[in-house]
Amino acid sequence: MSETWFKEKIAPPEKEEDGCHPDEAEALEAYCIQGTEASVAAKAITCRIQSSDNPGHDRPRLWGLLMDALIELPETQVPALIKLLNAIQKLPEPEWTGTAKAEMPYEGFLWRQLPGFGHLWSDCHKLDHWRDTLAAKSSKDRDVMRTAHVRKAEVEARLVVAEVGGIPLDWGYECVADALERRNAILDFDIPAAARWITIAGHLLYTGAVNGIKSWALESRRDFGKEDSVMTLDRWLFWEERMEELQRQTGLTTGVIEATDKAPGKTDKTVSGFLLRNADYIVILDITCG
Repeated sequence: MSETWFKEKIAPPEKEEDGCHPDEAEALEAYCIQGTEASVAAKAITCRIQSSDNPGHDRPRLWGLLMDALIELPETQVPALIKLLNAIQKLPEPEWTGTAKAEMPYEGFLWRQLPGFGHLWSDCHKLDHWRDTLAAKSSKDRDVMRTAHVRKAEVEARLVVAEVGGIPLDWGYECVADALERRNAILDFDIPAAARWITIAGHLLYTGAVNGIKSWALESRRDFGKEDSVMTLDRWLFWEERMEELQRQTGLTTGVIEATDKAPGKTDKTVSGFLLRNADYIVILDITCG
């Protein structure tokens, strides 16, 4: 991780909207490289916005810096970055009194639930046009795109589990359904991305199936007659069977990953080799392309 990365994120004086404030880059660098405590870093990185004349206007620049960090810094930094985001969303709110009320963000708060973070992430990273461009890409470019696609899925799943940034679980259902309910799925992209969601947030996805949760992400037109908005155990079983079918057809390989600690005295339940689970123990098959 290079100090240059942080310097390159600073906006030029004449185009403030093209980057972050120097103090924000410095605070993030201190956190990632020097090991500043998350609570201390949260105060330092938000100090500039706290004192801004228009904090709601300046806040997206900070979100942009932190989103870039989640995608571009080494993968080992992701848990720490999510910890920092969690510390930011727990910061005390400014007192919006007197004339300051005129500058209060339209959400009514500055940090709680990271207002606008999820929407900005969606605008930057949830565009689907990449599927139409793959045919013209070189093998090297395709590898770069695949790595970024899978990284985004992992970050989103971790944000959901941590309850940070307003990222919806629907994105996980969308990702897995795109991989397993479309005959034209791009397997070397879609399967690894789905595997990240299942590995990290599989317990939440499965709980939704048990409870019959409704998700807008499941309504999209796909194949196999799976257009219902309700997540069910039957659908989960179809995912398991579809994964086995793809493994036979394409030579997908699997490996077992322990997702949570096993509770003493608990009995594991095996379901179609796709997921071992009970209330306290989950072992998930991480599917990768072989």
